[in-house]
Amino acid sequence: MTFRVLGPHERGRFTPDAWGHLISMSGAGMLNAMELEHVIERALSQIDGRIALDDLRVLMEGAGYMDDGLGGENVTIH
Repeated sequence: MTFRVLGPHERGRFTPDAWGHLISMSGAGMLNAMELEHVIERALSQIDGRIALDDLRVLMEGAGYMDDGLGGENVTIH
């Protein structure tokens, strides 16, 4: 399994909750490495400013990625 490390230009863009959610989904096998990169690139290019968990979920839903379905009740990794 690969582990994505944010570059300096990306580090300040994702909130801890949003980044933790992506890592959780990747760790659970819901996103493979290529899909994770695709979501990160889409978020960076389509969302201005900080990328919050709600922003990320809307983006992923629009792109057809399955979320965990917990509606914000999940534990994220920080």
